[in-house]
Amino acid sequence: MSNDYIECYIKAGKAVVAAKRLAKKIMTPGSSFLEVVNKCEEEIIKNGVELSFPINISLNEIAAHYSPPIDDQSIIPEKGLLKIDIGSHYNGYIADSAFTINLDEDPKLQNYIDAAEAGLNAAIDLFKPGTKLYELGEVIANEIIKRGLRPVTNLGGHELKQFNLHAGPFIPNYKEKSHNTILKPGDAYACEPFTTSGVGKVINGKKAYIYRFLKKKTKNIPYNILNYMNKINVNFGNLPFSPRWIEKKNLIPKNKIQSILNSLIGKNIIDKYYILIERTSEPVAQFEHTILIDMNGKTIVTTKE
Repeated sequence: MSNDYIECYIKAGKAVVAAKRLAKKIMTPGSSFLEVVNKCEEEIIKNGVELSFPINISLNEIAAHYSPPIDDQSIIPEKGLLKIDIGSHYNGYIADSAFTINLDEDPKLQNYIDAAEAGLNAAIDLFKPGTKLYELGEVIANEIIKRGLRPVTNLGGHELKQFNLHAGPFIPNYKEKSHNTILKPGDAYACEPFTTSGVGKVINGKKAYIYRFLKKKTKNIPYNILNYMNKINVNFGNLPFSPRWIEKKNLIPKNKIQSILNSLIGKNIIDKYYILIERTSEPVAQFEHTILIDMNGKTIVTTKE
């Protein structure tokens, strides 16, 4: 890992920290989801980096993948657990970090947040060359379970590579020995414990608000669809994107955006991310940092304030 590589992660991480600080100020009851996300995404761009995925702002039993659609009317409520997951990249090197707000300071819900943060900190302490990924999962689960909660077992951390948000190996949030990849110098991961009082599994919801370009196709594709396909590919590459970004960049007329996306999905040109909901509809909390190991074995947390 060169120093330039490390500096790219750190620069991306600083932008994410700036957006997190802003989010903590403006994520208040009565504020709109759309306003929060737009302002935080603008903050990332203002810091000289690019967005690596649409900001997620997920309430209560929605664990992940809610990003406000165009003209979203959702308002932050008076109580509950509100998660915000923020990502940026610089030259393709991605920083990914999340936290959860306890909107009415409910002590019971605060336990979910404390458990997720404790699990993450325990994993960071163990994040060094020679550690197996399932060993991270074990210490994460221990911190969560001793607080009377469960980790979400079918969500977890992920390796990061240049322009690749989910690059391969998975950090489980419990001890699962099949995840036996060994950490080594040069590795970068997003580590993200999720906690709940439910069964600890998420299922797909019915709606999706985040998309990702998969591959170009030209055979039997109408010219206008080819044109839109190329615009999406050029602007977003293979990183996740929001229809809001399409509207902002004027890539597709607003009244056609969803129908064009549906057409591209039908042709397996793009994919969509369904919202993820805790199976028993219990609240979920999340904490996440990006962690990398330099060539000397030093652990660097790029998004930890």
